[in-house]
Amino acid sequence: MTLKQIIIFISGILIIGVFGLVAQGKLTDEQRRAIDNVTKTIDLAPDFSLQDINGESYTLSELKGKVVIVNFWATWCGPCRMEIPEFNDLVKKHSSDDLIVLGLSISDTKKALTNFAKSYRIDYPLLYGTTKEIDQVSRKYGGIYSVPMTFLIGRDGSIETSYPGAIVKGYPIHTQFLSDVNRALAAKTK
Repeated sequence: MTLKQIIIFISGILIIGVFGLVAQGKLTDEQRRAIDNVTKTIDLAPDFSLQDINGESYTLSELKGKVVIVNFWATWCGPCRMEIPEFNDLVKKHSSDDLIVLGLSISDTKKALTNFAKSYRIDYPLLYGTTKEIDQVSRKYGGIYSVPMTFLIGRDGSIETSYPGAIVKGYPIHTQFLSDVNRALAAKTK
């Protein structure tokens, strides 16, 4: 089950429970407020703070209002390398549209990423962390068991969708990804 499916399943259970309580007339104002507080944040992307190879810190929750692409990847991953030009093109095309791509390395050190960036043109931040930090972020996103894995996060901070595997021109996932990005960019912040 994907993270989005789990969220939808849990949301469904909560909604059914709430409707049951409402139908019975047994929901107090305090309970309604508590349910509203839980359900308004259920789709939010898990927050994290990591540094890029230039020493700049990125906290996902501080990027609310922007469309964020979080790409879990590694320098040793061939399909991950194939995606880099696609993400560079997105950054170039949408530089004024509040789009940000974050390349979150699952296993590379700052030194390895810095050396990699000397050989490959990468126009977006490359984030790294300790093994413990990356493991925590990975678990928050449902466990990243293979790379690349990409999450599209809307302006409101919610996960729009996720994409397992490489996003490369010529494949159906690429067309769907571009369509989803354009839809997210067109959406207004709530």
